[in-house]
Order: sequence, then C-alpha cells, then structure tokens
Amino acid sequence: MNNHFKPTFWRAFFLLMSIAYLIPEIIFNAQLVSLVGLGTPQEHDLEQLEVFGRAISGLGVTLLIADLLPKSFYKTRLRGFTSIGLLTCVTWPTVYFGQKLLIERYLIEPSTAEQREYAVLSAAFRDALAVNAVTVVGLEYDNEVLKSPENLTFLAIFGGLLYADDTLAENLESHKKSIIKQFVQKRTYQDLDMYYDDFSSIYEKLSNHYTYYAEGSNKYNKALAEIPEQEQVYWQEIEQEINQGWQQYQQAIKTYIARAETRAQKYGPKVYTYHQEVNKCREYYEKHSERDRRTGCIEKLNAAYKAEIDSAGLGYIPPNYWLIEEDISGLENAASSILAGVLTGGLFTALQAADLATGGDGGMKEKRYKYTDDPMHYQTRILAHPNFHKQFKKDIGYPMGISSLAVFRSHNKTQQRILDSLSKRGLELPKNWHIGQRLQFAQAVADKVKADADRQWRNKMQQKKFDLPVNLDWQSFQLHPNIQNKIAEQMGEMYVKNTKPDWNKKNFKHYVLDPNIEKRTQQYLDMVVGARVHFENGGKYAAAGKQALRSVIIPPISMSLSLFLICFTIIKLPIKTLEVFKPNWSTPPPSYTVATVKILPLALLIMLPVILLENRFTNNTHSPVNYFLYKVESASNPIFSFALRWTLHVQPFLHPVGVKLESDTQFYQYVKPYTHLLALLDARLPKSSVTITPNEVIKRVSTAALYLRIQANIENTTIRIMNIKPKYIDNMKLQPGNYDIQVTAPGFKPYRRWHTLPAGEHTISIEMQEMR
Repeated sequence: MNNHFKPTFWRAFFLLMSIAYLIPEIIFNAQLVSLVGLGTPQEHDLEQLEVFGRAISGLGVTLLIADLLPKSFYKTRLRGFTSIGLLTCVTWPTVYFGQKLLIERYLIEPSTAEQREYAVLSAAFRDALAVNAVTVVGLEYDNEVLKSPENLTFLAIFGGLLYADDTLAENLESHKKSIIKQFVQKRTYQDLDMYYDDFSSIYEKLSNHYTYYAEGSNKYNKALAEIPEQEQVYWQEIEQEINQGWQQYQQAIKTYIARAETRAQKYGPKVYTYHQEVNKCREYYEKHSERDRRTGCIEKLNAAYKAEIDSAGLGYIPPNYWLIEEDISGLENAASSILAGVLTGGLFTALQAADLATGGDGGMKEKRYKYTDDPMHYQTRILAHPNFHKQFKKDIGYPMGISSLAVFRSHNKTQQRILDSLSKRGLELPKNWHIGQRLQFAQAVADKVKADADRQWRNKMQQKKFDLPVNLDWQSFQLHPNIQNKIAEQMGEMYVKNTKPDWNKKNFKHYVLDPNIEKRTQQYLDMVVGARVHFENGGKYAAAGKQALRSVIIPPISMSLSLFLICFTIIKLPIKTLEVFKPNWSTPPPSYTVATVKILPLALLIMLPVILLENRFTNNTHSPVNYFLYKVESASNPIFSFALRWTLHVQPFLHPVGVKLESDTQFYQYVKPYTHLLALLDARLPKSSVTITPNEVIKRVSTAALYLRIQANIENTTIRIMNIKPKYIDNMKLQPGNYDIQVTAPGFKPYRRWHTLPAGEHTISIEMQEMR
C-alpha cells in the first residue's frame, strides 16, 4: 500500500461521509437563499434555519479536518473512530458556537449607531427590492426574474453589500423616506389576498357565532311571548292543587267520622253501663245514713271510668259530657209541682214555697239530663269534642267543619300552601297575597319567566365567552365592544376601530389596509428618520438596530461558508473516488505531487466558477445585480469584490439542486423539531442571529408588556414555552417578541410552533388533534 494514503476502509468512509454531508448542506444553502432572497422572513424561521446551518457547518468542518489528519491516526479502526470522536467533540462546538460568538463580539456589539441605523434601512430596502417596490434609475428590474436563482442570490447578500459600502449607504440615506413608504405599501398590497383570506376567516367564524347568538335571541323572545300561556299553566296548577286539597280534606273528614264511629261503638256501651251503675249506687244507698257508702261506690265507678275513657285518645272526658240534655218547659214544671202537691197532701207545695222564698229554685228545673245506649249519640259527642278537633287540625292542617270548596279555597291555610308551592317553583309572591289577586299573580309569573330567560341567556353567552345583550341585529352585533375585542384579538396589530368582518375586499383595503399602511409607515419612519442617537447602546432602538445588523450580516456569511464547504467537498469527490478504487500505485508519487493534488482542488474552486459559469445578471450591465456589484467594486477592495462575484456565479448554479433535494427528501422539514433542542443551547450565549421586518422592529422597541394566555380544546394539557426559563402560567407577563410554544397531552399529537406576539393581552387557542 502506498505510504501517502490512508487505508482503503477510511478512504471509502470519508468518501461516503462527504456525499452524505453534501445533502443537508446543499439543502440548507438553498433554503437560506430562498428564505432571505424573498424578503426579510419571520424571525423564528431564520433563527431555526441559522441553527440548522451552524450545526451542518460544524459537521462539515469536522469532516474536512478529519480527512486532513495524517494516516497515523487511522492505523486501526478503533484508533480512527476515537480520533474522529475526539475531533468532533472539539471542532463541532467550536464551529457551531464560534460563528455566533465571532459575529456577536466583533461585528454586532462594537457596531456604531450609524451602522445599526443603516442596517435597519438596508433590511427595508432589501425587502423593497424583493417585492419590486422601488426602482433605481437606469436599471431594468424585470418582474419575470424576481424569483430566479440569480436574483434570489443577489437579494440574500444585498444587506451585506449595503453595510460594507459607505457610498451605497450615503446614496440610500436621501431616499429612505420614499423607500420605506413604497416598501410598506407594496408589500402590504402584494399580500392583499392573503390578508383578506385571513380577514374572511374572521367573518366565517363570527357569522357562525351570530347564528348561535340569533338562535339564543329567538329562544329568549319565544319565552317572553309565551308568558300568558305560562301564566295559564301556573294558574291551572293552582286550581288543580286546590281541588286536590279539597278532595284530600273531604277524605280526611270521612276518615275521622269513621274513627269517631269506631270509638262510639267501643266506648258508648261502657259509658252507658257506667251511668247505670252510678244510678244503682244512688238508688241502693239512698238513705242519708248511707251517704258515705254511696260516695265510695260512685268513686270506685269513676276510677274505672277514668281508666277506660283515657284509652279513647281524647284525654279525660267528664261523665256528664255524654249525657243527653233536654229543656224543661214551664208548663211541665207547673204540672209536676201540682201533681206532687196533690200526692203529698200539700206538703210538697209548702216546701217548694219555702225554698223559693229563701232563694232556691223550688224544684223548678230548666234542664234535665239522661243517658242512652244509642251509638249515634256517642259518635256525635266524639265528633264535637274539642280534642278530636285538635287532632284533626294537627293531622290535616285545617279545622273540621269547612262546608264548601269556596270556603276551603279562601282559607288562610290554602293560601299559605299555594304560596309555598309557588315559591318552590321560583315564583315569589307577597306574603299577604290571596287567590283573588289574579293580576298580581300574572305579574309574578311574567317576572319569573323573564328571570329564567335572562339566566338561560347568560349561560348561553358564557359558553361562547360573550357578554352581549339580546336582540342585536347583525350590524350592531359586529360593532358591539365585546365582539370588537374578539375581532381585535384575531386581527392583532392590524385591527382598526369598528371593523366589520363582512366588508368586501374593496372596503377591507380602504378601511383596514390603508390605515395600517399609514400607521406602519409612520411608526417605522419615526424610528429611522432622525433617530440615530436612539441606536446608541442603552437607547430605545439599540436592540432593534443590533437585530437588523444580524439580519444583513449573517445571511451572506452563512451562505458563503456553506457554499465554500459544498464546492470544496464536491471538487474533491473525483480524487477521493480515485483513491478508493485505485488504492495502490505502481510507482509511489513524490511528495510535491501529493501536495499539488491536495492544493489543486482549492485553486480550481476559486478560479473555475468565475471563468466557466455565466450569470445573465452580471453579464447584463443594466441588471440590478451588476449595478450594485459595480458600486461595491469601485468602493471596496478587490478581494472582497472577487468573493462577491464568485458567490454570485456559484450560488445560482447550486440553488436549484438544493431546492430539488428538499422537494424529494423533505429532509429539512423532518429535522425541524430537533433544531429546537439545538436552539436551547444558545440560551447561554448572546441572543441568536435573527432578523426583523419593519413591523417586528416596531414591536421590539415597544416598552409595553405582553400578557399571554394559552387555551386548548382539551383538559390535562402540559403547556411550556421552550425558549424561556419561567414556567408557563395563565396571563403571565412577558416582553413582546417570539415564543416557542409547546402543548402536549396523552393521546394527542404534540403541538409546537413559534408565535410572534406584540404588547397587550393575547389568548392563543390551540386545537389538539388525536393520535391515530
């Protein structure tokens, strides 16, 4: 084996690694040119691409150095892989972080206020050229080739051209007002369809909301219209309740009559027997001398009576309660007196006269009492007893003796029962209300129905997080402050007062886009016109100026480094292939030949593209590319001019290749999620290279805070903001800017996306999709 070459295994290994490395590097190169050449992209898009590019460049440089190591490092496979591993641990982070640190330390931080202002202006001018918003006298800027590889390459490095050439910057200074105005207007009008499509989506969503709102209004109006019917329903329920109560009362009366009858059957004979026995005691012991025995006999009967009558459940009832009371007429008293006087020979009459003379009644009685064994008499007396009435009222709530439905209807107990029943149904009436006050009842029903309708309306609106009155027409609905706030959330900084989502495209342009163009133009002019002092360190535009400087410096550097590595690798592939398939030489080449073979690719890489590759823009003296290139060549050194010309010749040749590779492999789209992990490594370093649009510059200089709320359509989500350390909480306070938001939940696809958020309150609604 020739002593000048590594073992065949390692030559084949580096050949395959070189080919594999070319694929992501060419894709990155094409993505960068397309992204920046079409105008200043979104900040997170360029940051993500820049992280990907630095990672690939680190691998490319590592591979290049590893291939240049002497063959002694590859005597064994273990030694070779160990050497490559150690080299990667040193070279890759050096290249990955070194690019960023060098730019930040030697270009961004030491920059002057003037350079920062020029960088902001050059970003605007580059975007203006990208959308053909400005023209340069003497240039034929053809719309047909705006997106050609040559033109994209020129626009990608234009910011660097302007920054490197003071002459161009001074010429641009006097035209910056018109450039900004033209750019803002042209860029906005260019995206009119996109803006209007977004605006139309607001109309679709809002019209669905109004359908929901109108249905709620109709339901509310229907409820109020049915108040008379509801009043009739409630009144019928009252009548039904009264009738049921009356029936229950009548049934209770029957039940208690039956109870009285049962007790009369049981206790009537006993009471009758008691009175018979008492009379027998009186008759048997009628003599005066036997009065004590008569008294004892009666007391014994009274004790037995008391024990028996107590079990009837009405308490103690005096025996005389059961006696039948009859009136005695005067004629009957007189006849009895005459008959007694005759029978006693006048003695009764004399005694009667004496009794009357002393204040007695002379035996003249108005009443007489008797007892009976008739059960009906005892049933009647039980029904009439106060304790029986008390038991009835305690059990039923009503007194006995209500004779008719009308009396029952107007009874206080009935009124109270109706009030309690209505109160349970939510119908409140005054405590002194009575059933005859029908109008007052109707008003109470109307109040209840309206209160129920109001509550249902509030619940319905809360489901959509609305705070709206009922019965708004479409125009009033659109203009209601609550709806305008929701429109403002959707439109963001483009919102104008009293926006109507049903505007056609003409009205949208007139009422939304044109005011926004004026606002954005003025805001941007306020920053770049006569504000150089504010770009000094500590000034309110210092950060924005540095960001703009990154946007115009980093793309040319990244593109040039990537392009060099690609071309250097490609031009070495034939030699590497020859080394693999012809590992042994009959005669070992001398050392100078080996050195020449290694140096020749670099020389060819520098010279051949400018000689062999044609560029219609550089060949055309009237092209914008050649015009600005000439300006740089006349004001800068030959080496820098040659490097620019070399880039402009080589890059358009490789750009279509990278576009085709990405289209076929989707490699960059596949690795996008992993670039977020690399971006986290930059958190310990100065802010990564990002770019700004005119609108984003204005956002960054705002001193107002951002209050963020993230809502998902499911529960049990985990929400994280990946590019900041604090944990996410609802309504957390942040600075306006770009945030990498991640939402995950079991069984759902992870959501991860960058969001650019200005100052103010923002709610981001996220639709999670189930995994399938």
